[in-house]
Amino acid sequence: MNFITNTNGGMSWDFWAEKGGVRVHPGELKEVKFYVRNTTNRTMIGQAIPSVVPVKAASHFHKTECFCFNHQVLKPGEVMEMPMRFIVGPELPKNVPTISLSYALFDVTELAADELKPGREG
Repeated sequence: MNFITNTNGGMSWDFWAEKGGVRVHPGELKEVKFYVRNTTNRTMIGQAIPSVVPVKAASHFHKTECFCFNHQVLKPGEVMEMPMRFIVGPELPKNVPTISLSYALFDVTELAADELKPGREG
């Protein structure tokens, strides 16, 4: 299993996976840690969008916990550890030797500005 992290052109955070890849045994629960750092001087909200290739592996890849399920709110200079837990189903076709999970991180601060209002927890 390979992990790829990207930020879109408008996102100035650093974004990386603890490891570039892990060996996976179908049916086994695995955890991988991802990290983000807000390199700006303002509080921002990020949203990660996942993509799995090959496409035929996507229906066999099951995230049980993922930072991509929620927005991430980071203060200036803040670093956050974000776990992702997953299982690759035992029915994965034998002709799929490798799965790549890619995340694109987007700045959604303007779209989700309500999350920055005082008294609201993200």
